[in-house]
Amino acid sequence: MIYFPRLIFALCTILTIQLNAQKISVFFTTTPASTPSVSKAVLRYDKDFAYSYTFDDATIDAFTAGLPVMRGGFVRGNGATFPGLFYTDGCGNSLPFGGGIAWNTANQYGIDVHTGNVAAQLTWGQLDTLYDAGWDVMNHSYSHKSRWTFPMTATDYTDEVEQNDIAVRNRTRRRVEMPVFVVPASDDYYGNPAFALGHKIVFDQSANTLGYGGLRVDTLQNLSGLKVHRTDLFDIFRNNVPRFIDSVASRSRNGVKTWYSEFSHRVDEFNTATNYNFYYFKAHLESIANQYGKTGQDRMWMAPPQEVYEYLVMRQTANFATQLAANRLDISVNLQEVPTWLRRKTMTLVVNSAVDFNRVDVPSGVKMTFKGIGNQKIINLDFTDIKVESEDLKTDPSVLRLFPNPVKNILTVDLATGKSGKIRATIFDISGKLMFQKDFEQAKFPIPTADLPSGLYFVNVRQGDAFFRGKFVKE
Repeated sequence: MIYFPRLIFALCTILTIQLNAQKISVFFTTTPASTPSVSKAVLRYDKDFAYSYTFDDATIDAFTAGLPVMRGGFVRGNGATFPGLFYTDGCGNSLPFGGGIAWNTANQYGIDVHTGNVAAQLTWGQLDTLYDAGWDVMNHSYSHKSRWTFPMTATDYTDEVEQNDIAVRNRTRRRVEMPVFVVPASDDYYGNPAFALGHKIVFDQSANTLGYGGLRVDTLQNLSGLKVHRTDLFDIFRNNVPRFIDSVASRSRNGVKTWYSEFSHRVDEFNTATNYNFYYFKAHLESIANQYGKTGQDRMWMAPPQEVYEYLVMRQTANFATQLAANRLDISVNLQEVPTWLRRKTMTLVVNSAVDFNRVDVPSGVKMTFKGIGNQKIINLDFTDIKVESEDLKTDPSVLRLFPNPVKNILTVDLATGKSGKIRATIFDISGKLMFQKDFEQAKFPIPTADLPSGLYFVNVRQGDAFFRGKFVKE
């Protein structure tokens, strides 16, 4: 007798594997004598090293100076139009430099500084534009508070991280998630709360952080809980320190692959030579582009920190198998283990064969470029638009129940995890403002809501390392 639940489960498993297996067909000019070897490039486009640049504190300079210099455009501060800075995908296609934004929503008094009321700060609309241009947004705490200027408790650190996640998710057009955390004011007490709230990697600028002067990634095994160093460009120019990127480039040969990250704050101050002003910024990036970008050695992949980290995760979690049939090599890429939180799902395959190829077929929705001649044959694949049924743990809606919803006076929270232990519940409004926080001992508990203004609210519930999110409407 057939046991139907098991049969259905087996069929669903087979279907999931088939959906996640993307068939790439490579056509060689002649039939290879043996199956060509295929490997995942350590870095995207099979570059020697990766370079990341971040604008801290969400200053407007990223929009008024960073974007036009890197991507091409008009800089109002000096009245010049820039052609942009580029590297290539290894297949002859030009790609513009891109950056990251370390974003804090409010000032240290909790006031949102991105509504257009503070001239030196990005607006929410400008952040949307940068994100659409391929830039990434990283959590830099809600109000940039640190233990150097405020008495900070463990709860304060958690709230600063969580509140900023909520604010950015609610105020951006694409409801941006921030899997990367950037430590504000060198206060490394932020690291553990950021990881506990689900951030995947933390960037700091302390000298003892992993990767000072560049992180070697070809031997990097464990991507979990990774803390990576960033270099402050203001310090480099102030102290006339030789550029770390030159030493990174010189070390990144013969299979050694390195990732180097820099950051700055204001760059559009045009009338001073004592700060890291626009002219330092422009000269620095142009020099890097001319040496290591398209117009130079073209050995560099220039991308925001999140994008680089996502590639490393993708390389570690996506798998493939190959099969040769005459002059056609089929590469079956399995995406089942790829995490759902990735903004981008990309992979570069290196094909080692004495025979060239001149055609690559990919499934609908997969983007691709390739170079099939010479010693460096590569295929760049982008699976971002492919729906992936991941093995990531998903939150069952029945685990966190909020009722009644809409609510008037009392919201009941029921967390059905089957575990015991203290539960912390926090409520944020749509702007990310903390409205309620309390610890509970029971899995089912009431929250008073009578004093909340009418509108949409978000509930975050934590029990140990587990984290759940819900939303409700206050009538």
